[in-house]
Amino acid sequence: MTDIEFRRIMSQSHEDGCRYLFDEYFGYVFAICANKLKNCGTSEDVDECISDSFAAVFRYIDSSDGQNGDLKGIIGTIAKRTAIDYFRRLSCRYNKTVPIDSENFRELPADIHIEEAAERSEVNETLLECIDALGEPDSSIIVYFYYYGISTKKIASLVGMRASAVQQRMCRARKKLKKLLSEAGINEEGY
Repeated sequence: MTDIEFRRIMSQSHEDGCRYLFDEYFGYVFAICANKLKNCGTSEDVDECISDSFAAVFRYIDSSDGQNGDLKGIIGTIAKRTAIDYFRRLSCRYNKTVPIDSENFRELPADIHIEEAAERSEVNETLLECIDALGEPDSSIIVYFYYYGISTKKIASLVGMRASAVQQRMCRARKKLKKLLSEAGINEEGY
């Protein structure tokens, strides 16, 4: 959806436009926030980051005067910047960063393998991209079920579907996700 099409919907009903935007881009914003905060935040931190991202998106939309552009790109940029801010705050809160010239700085333990950690990070990023490629509501269903551990009955109420429809979509989404991951070069072991 372009900025022009979205503004048309917003001009008809501001509330409906915001709801549509949230429903349409929730999975995308979730993937960005979860990816940035995966090593330092809790699921509550991710939820707050998502909320703050959408609040910033709505403020941007309300303040921009007729600017046209790629709405998904704008939302992605805002979500990424919000998640980076959260990451910095959380890293400081949990004292996870240490200046290199500090006396408390020590080398990585021998049992940490940087190459494996980097490869896992790439696999996780690819996984999130493939989940996002499923589209809505499939990406949200997968995230709700596997990341949050929400039951299909509860997911059905969140996405406005019957529980049986959610189960069918989840089954199809898993098959499609497996194919997307295979095409990306990721097998069941993650490599």
